[in-house]
Amino acid sequence: MRKIAQNIFMAILCIELVLSCAPAKNQTYLYNAIPSRPAHEEVLKEYRLQPGDVLRIVVVSLTDREFDIFKDESSRQNNGNREDPILSGYLVDSNGYISLPFVGDILVQRLTVPEVREKLDQILSEYLESPVANVRLISFDYTVMGEVENQGRFETFDKKVNVLEAVGSAGGLTQFADFKSVKLIRTEDGVSTMHYLNLLDGDLQGSDLYYIKPNDVIIVDQLKNKNFRLNSSRNIALVLSAVTAALTIILAVDNLSN
Repeated sequence: MRKIAQNIFMAILCIELVLSCAPAKNQTYLYNAIPSRPAHEEVLKEYRLQPGDVLRIVVVSLTDREFDIFKDESSRQNNGNREDPILSGYLVDSNGYISLPFVGDILVQRLTVPEVREKLDQILSEYLESPVANVRLISFDYTVMGEVENQGRFETFDKKVNVLEAVGSAGGLTQFADFKSVKLIRTEDGVSTMHYLNLLDGDLQGSDLYYIKPNDVIIVDQLKNKNFRLNSSRNIALVLSAVTAALTIILAVDNLSN
C-alpha cells in the first residue's frame, strides 16, 4: 500500500512540474534570427505632424546678435535640459499651428520634420540673414492596451521607442498574452490602419513597424484558450492538492500501523 501511495505521490509531483512549465520558445521575444535594423531616422522623417506634438526649434543665423530677434528664444531652447521639454518646446495646437515669436502662427500639421525645417528657413529669411532652423520632435503619446500589466496612455520624450519598449513601459505582457497576435493601430493623415505583429518573429526588428510613431495604439490579444487554461489550471490544482493531502494521510496512518 505504501509503495503504491508513494508512486502516486511522485506522479502527482511530475504532473504539477509539467503543468507549471511552458516551452521557452513560445515565450521568447524575437525568437528567430535577428536581421539588420532599419535606420530609425528614415522611419521618423516620414511621420507627419499632428495636433498635440511638441517641437524643439532652435534658430541660428549670420545676423548680429544685437539684431537677432530670436536670440532669446534660442537660449531658452538650449536650456531645455533644465526645463520641462513641453514648456520649452512649441506645441502643435488643435488647428495644426505652432506660434513662433515675432512671426506668428505657422501651419505645420501633416508636414514632416524636414519639411517644417525647410518651411521655417524660408519664412525666417525675411527676418534674418542665412537662417537655419534646427527642428526636432521631442514628445509624443502612445497607448498600450490588452494583455499587459498596466494599460494606459504613455508619454515619452525619447524619439526612438520600439514596440517592445512600448510594451515594457506598460509593465510587460501577462501570462495569458498572445505573443503572436499584437495589433498596431497607426493614424496618419487622418486615416487609421491596423497592422498585425508577431513578437516572436525576428523579422519584426527589420520592419518599419518596429519603431512606434506618435499616437500609435498597441493592443495585445489574449490567448484564445485563456479561460479554459485559467479554469483548468485552478481545477487541476485543487484536485491534485486534495489527492496529495489524502495520500499524505494514508501514508501517515500506514506508518502508525507499522
